[in-house]
Amino acid sequence: MTNFTVQEPEANASPDSPRPDHAGYYAARATEYDVSVGYGTPHVEADLAPLKARLRAALAGHDVFEIACGTGYWTLNAAQSAHSIVAADSDPTSIALARVRLASIAAARCLLADAYTLDGISGPFTAAFAMFWWSHMPKSKIHGFLNTLHARLVPGARVIFVDQLNYSHGQQRHIDGEGNLIEERRLLAGGKFEIVKNFPTEVELTHILSGFAQELDYSTCPEGRWWMISYRTV
Repeated sequence: MTNFTVQEPEANASPDSPRPDHAGYYAARATEYDVSVGYGTPHVEADLAPLKARLRAALAGHDVFEIACGTGYWTLNAAQSAHSIVAADSDPTSIALARVRLASIAAARCLLADAYTLDGISGPFTAAFAMFWWSHMPKSKIHGFLNTLHARLVPGARVIFVDQLNYSHGQQRHIDGEGNLIEERRLLAGGKFEIVKNFPTEVELTHILSGFAQELDYSTCPEGRWWMISYRTV
């Protein structure tokens, strides 16, 4: 198990103490995101190649919806095999970058939408996926999110979530009153944020998806970097 610093929630925290700000963090990070994770570099691309191929195969021929698409890196990959793809994100800067990346793909659209409401997203879609999004959801919002997402999907739609396994982190972490892991993040350009960054186990994911999913399959990267859960809606 990866070790990390855990701090108990402070009952008398200062009003100026930082609070989780997922939207603010990714808005500030949008223009440096691809560089910060190494997209386009030989080493990272080699590491991601098996995952990208697996995702393309799973989504081939589908009308796909992507949640929290960010700058469109994974959208472009999925678009290579999907029949069509609609990608959504709540950050205008990220969506603008995604639209540039997907400009040559006629069957791809990038829309501004909140993942928890999906206002403006109609569907129905035959598949949906989200890359490295699940870990950012506060535990209290997961069931509502799944209900909202599944309402845009046909019965039996393929759904895929991929996220990180626990890793060493040089900044501070603590647990909030809801049981979410809160992680400090720093931008390359400067600035500090706190975000929700949970690491659910296979047992936890299976329990959460009970009643939502059938044909559920969980797997992990051989190198221990990420997990994938795939299922069909009931």
